[in-house]
Amino acid sequence: MNAKTSIKRPLISPFIVGVVLGVTAKFADGREIMYYFPILADIMGRFGIWVWAAALIAVRSKTSLLAAVRSFAFFVGMLIAYYGYTVLFLGFFPKSQIILWGVVAMVTPFCGSLIWHVHKNKYYTNLIVSLPFVLFITEWYLTVFSDWYFTVKDKLLLLIVYLGMTFSLSAAIPAKKRLFGLLYGLFLSMLLVWLIQAGIIVNLYEQMLNI
Repeated sequence: MNAKTSIKRPLISPFIVGVVLGVTAKFADGREIMYYFPILADIMGRFGIWVWAAALIAVRSKTSLLAAVRSFAFFVGMLIAYYGYTVLFLGFFPKSQIILWGVVAMVTPFCGSLIWHVHKNKYYTNLIVSLPFVLFITEWYLTVFSDWYFTVKDKLLLLIVYLGMTFSLSAAIPAKKRLFGLLYGLFLSMLLVWLIQAGIIVNLYEQMLNI
């Protein structure tokens, strides 16, 4: 195996995963899918699932550098698939959304490298572990209890999806970090929800998604 092959191989799989999820998200925007399975559009149209996939890719990388590059490759694949389809086949150029997700993609190398450090035996990494869980819990709560159109079935499905993301990611991190990560994530998400509902801070989730 030559050096180029050894460098490219770790990047291919996250790129392909990004492409597949990007195409899936594009189909979730379709009228028929949104009519029969509106919950799928809510899942694919928010940040949680993308953070979950990128965090899993980063945590399972061998080095901090690979975590940064592989998480970036994932987002590049997703953006190319999603917005490439939008521009080429639908003739629509959503400039503000492309800029938003382009900025998100640009910061993913830093985030991927940061999440990878959960493998280090340092106390501060317990806080790093909790960050994706904060987003999962907060996003789930704000989504379910701010949108009136969700049925009980939809709320249950969303709960199952976010619990699945939470526990699958926790299973990928070192065992001794799981409990602290989940507890910190629960505490910080409760604090964040309270600050948002009290009007002390702005709900950035909805503002960014409405760009």
